[in-house]
Amino acid sequence: MAEHRPYRVTNARAQARLSQVKLAAMLGFMSLALWINWAVTQHAAQLFGYSRVLGPSLAGGLYAPWEWIVWWSRWHGAEQLQPVWELSIRAAALPLFVCGALAAGTVLIARYLLADTASDLHGSARWAATRDVRAVGFIAPPRYLPWRIRRLAVRTNLLKPPKPRVGIYLGIWRQRWRRDSYLRDCGPGHVLTFAPTRSGKGVGVVVPTLLTWPHSALIYDLKGENWTLTAGARKRMGQLCLKFDPTDTTGISVKYNPLEQVRLGTAHEAEDVQNIVHMIVDPDGKGLNDHWVKTGAALLTGTILHLLYAEPNKTLRGIAGFLSDPRCTLMDTIQRMLTAEHDPDGSMGWRDYRGELTRTHPLVAESMREVLNKSENDRAGVFSTVMPFLSLYRDPIVAANTERSEFKIDDLVNHERPVSLYLVVPMASRDRLKPLTRLILNQIIRTLTSTLAYKDGRAVPASRHRFLLMLDEFPLLGRLDVLAEALSLIAGYGIRACLVAQDLTQIYAAYGHDESITSNCDTSVAFTPNKMQTAQELSRLAGETSVRHSHRTFSNAGASTSEPEVARPLMTPDEVRRMRTDEVLIFTRGQPPIRAQQLQYHAQPYFKKLAAIAPPPISDRMITAPPVEDEREKVDEVATSLANDTPMGFAHKVESDPEVAESESHGGRRLSFLKFAAEGAGSAAPRRNQ
Repeated sequence: MAEHRPYRVTNARAQARLSQVKLAAMLGFMSLALWINWAVTQHAAQLFGYSRVLGPSLAGGLYAPWEWIVWWSRWHGAEQLQPVWELSIRAAALPLFVCGALAAGTVLIARYLLADTASDLHGSARWAATRDVRAVGFIAPPRYLPWRIRRLAVRTNLLKPPKPRVGIYLGIWRQRWRRDSYLRDCGPGHVLTFAPTRSGKGVGVVVPTLLTWPHSALIYDLKGENWTLTAGARKRMGQLCLKFDPTDTTGISVKYNPLEQVRLGTAHEAEDVQNIVHMIVDPDGKGLNDHWVKTGAALLTGTILHLLYAEPNKTLRGIAGFLSDPRCTLMDTIQRMLTAEHDPDGSMGWRDYRGELTRTHPLVAESMREVLNKSENDRAGVFSTVMPFLSLYRDPIVAANTERSEFKIDDLVNHERPVSLYLVVPMASRDRLKPLTRLILNQIIRTLTSTLAYKDGRAVPASRHRFLLMLDEFPLLGRLDVLAEALSLIAGYGIRACLVAQDLTQIYAAYGHDESITSNCDTSVAFTPNKMQTAQELSRLAGETSVRHSHRTFSNAGASTSEPEVARPLMTPDEVRRMRTDEVLIFTRGQPPIRAQQLQYHAQPYFKKLAAIAPPPISDRMITAPPVEDEREKVDEVATSLANDTPMGFAHKVESDPEVAESESHGGRRLSFLKFAAEGAGSAAPRRNQ
C-alpha cells in the first residue's frame, strides 16, 4: 500500500516539474536558434556565391550554423559588405527574440500554474489571487469582446444576455493589468462584517449595498443615516420606502401595531401572543429565568388575548392602561377577564380542559386563575414585575406610533413592488426602544419563515421578492434567539442577512462564546481592529504558512549554512492591528483569505450620484387605517340620522372616499371629515323636524 502523507514536502514534485519545463524550454530555444542561424548562414553564403574565400563547407555547400557570425567578425570593416551584414542581423535577431520570449513565457506560466504546490509541511496558507476571487464569484468573469460588439451579439441572439449581479458589496479588488473590480458576494449565504466605530463599514458595505439592492429589505438604522443616503435611490428604483421611527412627532413615519399581527381566531393566536409576551418581558434576551417574570408572562398572555377579544383599545398602550386602570383594583381587573364572554354567540366552539363549551377564552381563564391562586403578596410581586416592561408604551409619542399598522409584514415580500422598511432608532432612545425593536424583528423573522413552497422536488421560496436583513450594530439588540436560530434556515426562504458588529467580543458578549452567528455566515469582512482579541482571531483565520530561513552554524570544521522550513502565521496579530485603515480582510468558505481595498461610496462617482438623491419627504403607507371605534359609531349615527335626506351609499362613501383616505394616510387630519359630518348632522336634524 502506498504511503499517504497529508502534506507536500519541500516542493519536490513541483520543482521537478518546473525543472522539466525549464529544460524543455531551453532545448527548444537552442534548437530554434541553431535552425535560424543555419538559415541565415546559408542565405549569406548564397549572396557571396559560395566563394572559396568563405572557407570549406561541411558537405555539399552546407556550412556550420554559426559561420555567418565568423564571416561578420572577419569582414565587418568592409563597407561594400555592410548591406549583407545588416540583412543577416535582421533575419536572425527578430526570430531569436520571438523564440526567447516564448521560452520565457513558458517558464513564467509554469511557475504560475505550479504556485499551489508550494511546501505545506508546516502550513499552506496564502493570500488569494485573482483566479481565486473569480472562482468564488466575487468578481464577474472576464469579457474579451468590446461592449458594443457584445451588445450587438446579444440583440441578434448570438450570445445570451449576462445575468445581473446582485449582492452585498465587500470591497475593491486591485488588478495589475486590468481595471479595478468591485468585490460583491452574489451567493445565497450571509455576510458578517465587524469593524470598529468610524472605520468605514457603513460607507464600504452598508450604503453601497442598499444603493443597488433591487429587492425588498429591512434596514436597522440607528441614526437615520441610511434613510437619508439610500431611501431616495431605492424610491427611484420603484420601491415602496417605509420609515418607522417610534419617536417621530411630524407624521413622516409609518405606524405599526404589533398586536395586529396576531392571527386572531385561528390556532396560531396563542403562539403569536406568547412570542409578543416573550419579547416584552425579556428585553435583553437573557431568558425567562426569574419566577416573577415567568408568572408575569402568563398574566400578559391572558391580558393581551382579553384585549383583542373584548376591549376597544387593542394596542400596547392599551395593555398598560388596562392593567393600571385607576378606577379598578387589580382583583377587579382579573375578575373582569376571568368572567368576560369573549365569544358571546359561541361561534368559536371553545372548550375548557374538561371538554365543556365555554364563551370565555380558555387561555385567558386559565392564566387569570393561575394568578388568583397566588397569595396577595405574590400577585403584587407579579404585577410590580410586569408593569415596568410596559412603561415604554405610556409615552404618548410611542403610543401614537403604535396605535395601528400602516403596513403588513407579509407585504414586505409579497407586495407588487419591493418594499424597504427602515427601522430608525435615534441614539438618545436606543436603550429605551430596544424592547420594541426586538419585538418587531422577532415578528418579521417568524412571519417570513412560516411558509415554504416546493417545486420539482425541491424547496423554493414562497415569497414574490427576495429579502435582505441589513442589521447594523445588531449585538446592541441583545441576544435575539430567533435570529441566531434562523440564520441556518432563512436562506431557503429567500432571505439573506448582512450583519454588522464592532468586533467579535461584542458578539460573544451578547451570544456567548458558543454562538452560532459566525458559523452560519459564509463570508466575513474584517476592517482594521482595535482589540487584540479580535486581531488574534483574524490571525488564526488567516492560517499558517511554511517559510524558509537561513540558518548558519560555526564549528572547528568551518561554517555551514542551511535553509530549514518553519511555520509562521500568514498575518500575525500585531500585523493585523497595523493593517492600513483602507484595507479589508475577507474570509469566505473554501477559498484563501482575500486582502482587498476598502470601498468608499463617496469616492466612487456612481455611488456618490445615487447617494445624492434626496429621500422621500414622507414615508409610504400601504394601509389606510379605519376610524377608531368611537369615531366609527359617530359616523354610523350621522349616516342613520341623514338616511332620509341623503342618497344611498353615503355611509360607504365616508370610508372609501379617496380624499378621506388621503387625509387618514397623513395621520394628522383624519378627524376633519368626521367633525364636518357631525356638524352637518347637527344642522340637518332641525330642518328634518321642521
